[in-house]
Amino acid sequence: MNDNLSKALQLNGVLQKRSPSMIKGYQKRYFSVRNEGQYLIYWKKKPLSSKDKPQGVLSLTSISTVANVKGSDTEFILVVGDRQFQLKAETASQREFWVESILHLKEYRQKLEGDNEPVQQKVKWDELDKETITKIKLEVEKDHLEKFSNKIDIKNDEVMKCKGIYPYLIKFDAKTQDQFIICGFLMKKGKNTTFTRAKKRWFIMMSSVCITGQETDKIGPTQADIPDTFQLDTIYYFAYDDRGDKSNFIARIPVSEIENIEQIDKTSGQLPYGLSFEYNDRVYQFFSEQLTDIQKWILAIQCVKKKPKTGLKNSQQLEKKEEIIYEGPLQKQSSKIIKGPLSWINVNAQLKKNSLSWTAKDDSQGNQYVLLIYIKQVIGKSKSFQIFTNDDQEFKFKAQTPELKDQWVKIIKEQVDALKGSIQNLEEILELPPEEATKIDYNEQIKDEDLYDQETITEKFYNKMTLQIEKSKQEEKLKSKSFMSKLLCCFGGGESEYDYVKDRGF
Repeated sequence: MNDNLSKALQLNGVLQKRSPSMIKGYQKRYFSVRNEGQYLIYWKKKPLSSKDKPQGVLSLTSISTVANVKGSDTEFILVVGDRQFQLKAETASQREFWVESILHLKEYRQKLEGDNEPVQQKVKWDELDKETITKIKLEVEKDHLEKFSNKIDIKNDEVMKCKGIYPYLIKFDAKTQDQFIICGFLMKKGKNTTFTRAKKRWFIMMSSVCITGQETDKIGPTQADIPDTFQLDTIYYFAYDDRGDKSNFIARIPVSEIENIEQIDKTSGQLPYGLSFEYNDRVYQFFSEQLTDIQKWILAIQCVKKKPKTGLKNSQQLEKKEEIIYEGPLQKQSSKIIKGPLSWINVNAQLKKNSLSWTAKDDSQGNQYVLLIYIKQVIGKSKSFQIFTNDDQEFKFKAQTPELKDQWVKIIKEQVDALKGSIQNLEEILELPPEEATKIDYNEQIKDEDLYDQETITEKFYNKMTLQIEKSKQEEKLKSKSFMSKLLCCFGGGESEYDYVKDRGF
């Protein structure tokens, strides 16, 4: 591929496009070559996300004429079928570059496509096939996300530190992490996928196989490399509503048991992209503003599902059993505001290399745990002992006898000291990055990309005028309604994609 063609394939920028309406004249539009030079696409302004819908799509092979406008140093025309597009560049040299690049791309695409019948009309965005639309959206996202990838990585590192995962994964280089670990924020729908609000959750999956769909010479994590509260090839999700949240995972989903995974493409709303699958007789739906995120998760799940299932469950159970250092029955004080005997719950407790976990005998609260790296102090008194963590959490347990209590306290302290001693510079590793480093100033980003100040002001003026006219029409229509219609209208709710009712617990 020569340099001219290489530059042409990356062609993009602002041109002025002459409107068919003589009143409007020229309007600024952002043009970009996409899908390996197949299409010249234009938007009202530079797209900041894949949700921004193009205003027009021109097939390069359908352009029959590319010519300069006589008497002008900056204008040129493109003829597509029976339509003529008159465009204006900033300078004569820019016009020359656009014209030559389009001619290079037209010749390049004609050689690739051979004798296929060229499209004779302007292509509509919605008429493109799904695969092409997806590819173009991913290209747009790539341009946008590269600027903020470092800040997004910092955010993931911050959450991994709070959830106690980071100290175990830093021994893997960045490439290995990219090939075997996927994590990030998604919006999760509740049990009732139609009437519940989506909640922001942080997801992670540590895999035993490469999740990029490519061959690799890297060796991924083993079960011994990760905290014993986690299993490989399993999706975990957490709440992370506040900075420094060290709460446990909300749920775990073994990928081997996932069925019917598919991508969700929506035509509107703040979260247009999603994935859904079935697990344990339930449908799960996760959404994102970025198609890239959804595509990565689908690919990762598919890669793990291709892994042979034979003996996987038994090997995991064996590893889990061998990791138990000490176990036995305890009573744990409930976190709810209850006093007296009812405040104590019978639990089965297990001390492992990385954690102390417990499960209520009636399984009413599921599996709970505290990571040993966060334990600051263990204090015993009579038959009970208390565990204090770095984030000022307190867990109180009661043994059957003082001797058993002493045994628990002794073993927990020994294990905490051994674990912290095995990880060098633990406090430094767990230190959160500066808060400002995890924030993305989207207002500044929009300001930098705004090339259409005067047009935007004019457009907002007419949009506001249109809204005022529509509002007046609605008010007139409402006046003509009956009393009962008005009464019923008061109880109606505006349509919203997610904000219907409060989420039911997750």
